[in-house]
Amino acid sequence: MTQEYQIEIPEEALEQTDFRPGDRLALSVNHNQIDVRPSRVIDQLPQIAFWWYALPAAVATLVFYAFFRERNIVRPIPLTGSDYSLANGAMILGVISGLILFITTFIVEKVRKNGPTKDFYWRSLPPLAIACGLIMIFSFSAIFWLLGQMFTDASFDLYTTTVFAFVIIAAVNYLMINLAMTLTSGVVTNLLTIMIIGGMLFSMLTNSSRDWWKHNFSFLGTAENSASLQFNVTLIFSGLLMMTLVDYLFVNLQKRYRGRRVLALRLLLYMLSACIASIGIFPNDPQFHVLHDRVAMWLVYIMLILIVLIRWILPEVTRQFLILSYVMGALMGLEYIVFKLSDYLSLTAFELLEFGLAFSWLLLLLQNIENLARFGHNLFLVKIAPVKAEDK
Repeated sequence: MTQEYQIEIPEEALEQTDFRPGDRLALSVNHNQIDVRPSRVIDQLPQIAFWWYALPAAVATLVFYAFFRERNIVRPIPLTGSDYSLANGAMILGVISGLILFITTFIVEKVRKNGPTKDFYWRSLPPLAIACGLIMIFSFSAIFWLLGQMFTDASFDLYTTTVFAFVIIAAVNYLMINLAMTLTSGVVTNLLTIMIIGGMLFSMLTNSSRDWWKHNFSFLGTAENSASLQFNVTLIFSGLLMMTLVDYLFVNLQKRYRGRRVLALRLLLYMLSACIASIGIFPNDPQFHVLHDRVAMWLVYIMLILIVLIRWILPEVTRQFLILSYVMGALMGLEYIVFKLSDYLSLTAFELLEFGLAFSWLLLLLQNIENLARFGHNLFLVKIAPVKAEDK
C-alpha cells in the first residue's frame, strides 16, 4: 500500500489564491520543487472573451477600409514600401487599438485588484504603455521589413488587404490584453531588454550614415543621424521603464527587507535609471556635449559603486553573484585601461563592450532582486506529514 502525505497550507497563504477547501488541484514536481495549481490547464490562463479583442479590431478595420475607399484607392495595395500600404495601415491602427486595450485592461485589473497588476503603482501605467507602443512599432517595422524582403512587390486588392488588417489587429489586441492581465516583474524586465536592444538595433539599421561606428556609440543620438529620435526616445523610456520596474520590485522587497541598505540600493537604481533617461534627453550634440559626457560618466560611477557595495546593500547576496560582479567590474576596468593606454580598441568598440557587460550585470542584479521580492514575503513554512490510517 502506497504511503500518502498531506501538506497543511497556512490560512494567510490560502487567502492569496483562488483556491477553496475541497477544490481538486494538480500537483507537479519540477527541479525538486512541488507546484500546486488548478487541475484544468485552462484555469491557469487569462480568460479573454473573443469579442474583447475582435470587436475593437473590427472597428479599426472599418476605419482602415473607409480610409482607402474615401481616397478611392482600389488598385492593388502594396504589402510594404508605400505610404498607402498594408504595413503602415496595420501598424498605425494596431498600435492605437492595442494601446487602448492595454491601458483599459490595466485599469480594470487594477481597480478590481485582480492578478499581478494590482501590485503596480498608477504612475507605472504611462511608461509601461509608451514602452509597449514603442516595442510594437519596432516589431511591426522588423516583421514587415522581413515580409517585404521575402515577398518583393507583393500587393493585394482592397478586400483581401482589409481581411489581413483585421487578422493582424485582432492578434495585436489579444496580445496586449493578455500582457496587461499577466504583467509581472519578469515581463517588465523582458520589455526593458527588448526595448533597449530592439531600439538600438533599429537605430543602427535605419540611420543615415553607414559609417556611424567610425565615430562613437553616442553618434546614433546626434542630429547628424536621421534615426536619432528613435535612439533618444528609446533611452528616455528605457530609463522610465527601469524606474517602474524598481518601483514594483521594492514594493514587495521592502515587505520583508527594510533598512538603510535596501533604501540605498533603491536610490542607486533610481539614479542609474535617471542617467539612462538623461543620456537620451541630452544627446551628444554641441549644445549638450559637456552635459552628455557628465551624465555618461555618472552612469559609469553609479555602476561601479553598485558593484563595490553590492555585498552590503543586496539582501542575502550569493557568493556566486558576488564573484560574477567582481569579475565583470574587473573586466570593465581592464577594458578602460586597454582603451586609454593603447589603440587596440576603438571608441565604439570600447563603448559597446562596456555597455554589454554593464547591461548584462544589471539584468542579473534585477533578477536577484526579483527572486527576493517574489519569494521573500510570499514564503510560508509548511510541514509534510504522513496521512495516518485512521484519517483516511
